[in-house]
Amino acid sequence: MAYKYIIIDGDSQSSISLQTHVSTLNDFYFSGYVNNASEGLNLILEENPDILFIGTNLTDSSTESNFTLINELYKYLVVLPKVVIVSNTKDVAYEAMKYDVYDFILKPFQKIDILKTLLKFRKENSVTSHFIQPKEYHAEKVQPILNDTLVNNRSVVKEEQAVFEINDLEKEATKIDLQFNVEELKKEILAIVKQSIDSKPISVQAEQVVEQRNNILCVKSYGDYRFIEFDDIVYLKADNNSTDIMLSTGDSITAFKTLKYFESSLPSDFERIHNSHIINKKFVSRIHLGNSDCYLNKGKIKLPFSKSYKDNINAIIELYASNASADD
Repeated sequence: MAYKYIIIDGDSQSSISLQTHVSTLNDFYFSGYVNNASEGLNLILEENPDILFIGTNLTDSSTESNFTLINELYKYLVVLPKVVIVSNTKDVAYEAMKYDVYDFILKPFQKIDILKTLLKFRKENSVTSHFIQPKEYHAEKVQPILNDTLVNNRSVVKEEQAVFEINDLEKEATKIDLQFNVEELKKEILAIVKQSIDSKPISVQAEQVVEQRNNILCVKSYGDYRFIEFDDIVYLKADNNSTDIMLSTGDSITAFKTLKYFESSLPSDFERIHNSHIINKKFVSRIHLGNSDCYLNKGKIKLPFSKSYKDNINAIIELYASNASADD
């Protein structure tokens, strides 16, 4: 099976060295290079690589903000590529851990370090591989079928479309000597298609996400999984590239995702009122427009709201005012 990788790094010389080492494994092929985060995001979305090497000296961002590129990917991709951070120093290793990156490689590159990372990736992915596949066939035939139809869920998956593409796959298999059982592969793919039709779309890997199911928020922090009911969340507070989740018990939980990520994924009970705060409307007890303050949890918590989110505040007031009128 063949795998695509791209490099996003401000150091072009080390990127050439990286390509040289990776080229010793013929099932990994280079799919692009850029030296900045903005072009890097576009390249990732265009190429949909399996592995992403990111340097910590990009030309358009500081070391600390390089990792925000990873957060941006959650907006557009269902399954993220494996992220490998490459750096001249170990100082950013701790920061990289917060983003659940796949691996960390120190510069100058040692060939054995790169091989260990790629061989580990190959072994993990070989568990789900059903056939031995030439690089040319993977690039032109199999990858578009698997990625576009089954994994990315960019369009509605229809079982009859998958059958059509599988039949095409079988025809192509007669042209070259592929070592796999086509009938067995059909059954496996159709089972995945049926599951994606009958249930929710295939979700992001659990190691990389904050998931939302049955009114429960699952937050992973260093291997510790916390399951939080939405009704227990009073508000969320931004803290650089992480978010503090404040609970009605007075406890707080840190999630290594930005507040913007939560803004797009939380249910309608939550409203953003400030660049640093998202509140649970169920806990609102008072709003003081003159002082631009919002009180939560029976007045125990006071948070400011900003003019840019005044419409959201007005919507909360209208919501409770209409409920009060209905009661009268």
